[in-house]
Amino acid sequence: MFAAGQRDMQRMDQYTMERIGLPGVVLMENAGARVVEEIIADFPCPNPRVLVLAGGGNNGGDGFVIARKLIDAGVRTLVCLLVDPERLKGDAKVHFDVYMNRGLPVYYLQEHSLKGLKNELNTADVVVDAILGTGVNGPVREPFSNVISMVNEHTGKKLILSVDIPSGVSSDTGKVVGEAIKADKTITFVFPKKGFFLQDGPKYIGDWKAVDISVPPSAAADLGLDMPRVITGPLVREVLPKRPRHGHKGTFGHALIVGGSRPYVGAPIFSAKAALHSGAGLVTLAVPEGIYPMAAAQNPESLFLPLSDEHGHFAARAVHEIIPQLQQFDCVAIGPGMGRFTGG
Repeated sequence: MFAAGQRDMQRMDQYTMERIGLPGVVLMENAGARVVEEIIADFPCPNPRVLVLAGGGNNGGDGFVIARKLIDAGVRTLVCLLVDPERLKGDAKVHFDVYMNRGLPVYYLQEHSLKGLKNELNTADVVVDAILGTGVNGPVREPFSNVISMVNEHTGKKLILSVDIPSGVSSDTGKVVGEAIKADKTITFVFPKKGFFLQDGPKYIGDWKAVDISVPPSAAADLGLDMPRVITGPLVREVLPKRPRHGHKGTFGHALIVGGSRPYVGAPIFSAKAALHSGAGLVTLAVPEGIYPMAAAQNPESLFLPLSDEHGHFAARAVHEIIPQLQQFDCVAIGPGMGRFTGG
């Protein structure tokens, strides 16, 4: 699985609309439908009340679809439109008009107060963040900043679900400037966004799930997009070498870790344990003689190579002691816990 940036998704959406011929309003309908499936699957209580916070862009358009489909499913739902409806355009305007032509309920923040919205938040069981989406590249302006702050007061008390990305989080960098929604779950489209894994992103996205909205993942290859891969369980299983069933500790490599000093006994021990847990068959710890008894007592699963020391750290002659030994090892890690020192 890959991670996409804002421009990557724009190009894939454009590819789907122009080369495949699937209109944007259909992609938005598909997106809303998939989010509704996830909301219903995660209902925190019987007969919940859902509040959908919709901004003026395509993320808000997704929100209109979500609210309509929830209402059709018999769920008590209210849309709160955070912008002047005259600002709506394109596919978002189409779905707003569909919603309004159905005579479905809408709360206009422009005509009411933030206090009224606070009351709506207090009575909701599920809050859907369809405010800003992937277009954020700086501080969130008002009234969105105030609204986001009000939503975050309910963190841990209500199910907060973000559409595509939590509002206020940069999809490219994960950076948050000011306010951003702290989601319990983020339902994103096609691919996770790069910002999920960078800087502030992991603190805000909660659990995440990428869903299909009919933008083919193969569009990335067709467009020659260079996107980073997300390290997942299946990917790790694919790339790790297969271990023969008849193997033994000598089959899986011998690692040497050179490190440690009197103040830092634990660092080489932790490194050795990590090497063993990662699959090394044998691990040898080369440590200063002075800390050898303590290190060996704490790490009986490793082999040891004590080397000459001075004042609690490696002596210069330790280099000449270890060089003849190096041929027996498959890999070498140097440094954990050695500290900084000068000596002859």
